[in-house]
Amino acid sequence: MKVSVHIILSVVFFIGVVNFAGAQNAIPNAGKATASAAAQISHVDSAQFAKESFVLSNGIKGLLVTIPTRNPVDYAPLIAGDVGKPVSITGQLFLPAHSNGRVPAVIENPGSGNLGPHHLAHAAALTSVGIAVLVIDPFFARSIDNTMVDQFGQITWASSAYDVLAAIQFLRARPDIDGQRIGATGGSRGGTAVLMAATAPLSDAVLGAGKGLRAVVAGYPWCGTQFQSAKLTKGVALLTLSGDKDDWVSFLQCQDATHAMQVAGQNAVIKLFPGARHAFDRADTPPTAIPQAVTSTIYPTVYMDNKGIYYNMRTGALDPTLTPQYFLDYSIKGGFLHRGVTVGSEGTQAGEFEQEMVDFFKEHLL
Repeated sequence: MKVSVHIILSVVFFIGVVNFAGAQNAIPNAGKATASAAAQISHVDSAQFAKESFVLSNGIKGLLVTIPTRNPVDYAPLIAGDVGKPVSITGQLFLPAHSNGRVPAVIENPGSGNLGPHHLAHAAALTSVGIAVLVIDPFFARSIDNTMVDQFGQITWASSAYDVLAAIQFLRARPDIDGQRIGATGGSRGGTAVLMAATAPLSDAVLGAGKGLRAVVAGYPWCGTQFQSAKLTKGVALLTLSGDKDDWVSFLQCQDATHAMQVAGQNAVIKLFPGARHAFDRADTPPTAIPQAVTSTIYPTVYMDNKGIYYNMRTGALDPTLTPQYFLDYSIKGGFLHRGVTVGSEGTQAGEFEQEMVDFFKEHLL
């Protein structure tokens, strides 16, 4: 049996686009993830997912879709209306069987390793209770395999969050989806993306005040960058599921962010799983080492104002000259970046994660 710690949460993630090529030379053991580690972690082929309808374990067949989105270079430009170049990402929409009328929907956003069997397992669990699931692939259309080694140079964090908001707009244009009952979930980078999409500064800028997500389940996100206001968009409920043995992200930063959310009176909760590692929702993956994955669990928290302008950590004042590249250089010089993480689940962790997710969406979307 697990022990859960309930606290209020909202978090936003780290840095946007940076020049990672030079940074790799400064990080010990830079390079590609080892083939042996990659082989131990099962995945869903992106090219196949873009062209062939998958069938879930409950027999529901996916509809092939493309979602128009954008490539903003950072949070501040995005909030100011500069959303970057267009791109259309691939995905599959799974509609619950025997549904009558417009149904609620959840956006499933993958993490750094891209699509995996656990995303389809989540989709099966949710469609079985009457909730549609849109599983998106942020990487295939951008010619990215994964971001486990390079989190910064291939796709910006702002783009990851914008993908979620674009998926909301896509779903609201469909006659079979109830546009007022849309949620989102994801793990790791995907968890960060759905959290960011739930914040008021970003959601309100793109979708309008009070027109964002209604429920979010974020799995093991990193809370290294936060909006200082700690505000969620109006009407959203937030659940974060984190493991206290996570060596890829700092759950302590999430707890700090949670306290800020509690003070701000937001509707959010974090549940802490004792003994759980990163990606503990993967029933197919026992604890597996990824030697080359970049982690920064000891990096200081970076704050932004509601316009996406960063605060200078030295002075405590807003500094419009600060860029993601500045923070990357700082992290390298300070020795905050390291390589080597462990992902996967043990015992009943994956099942408990899934049940928490399903129960939360049933409460807030059905």
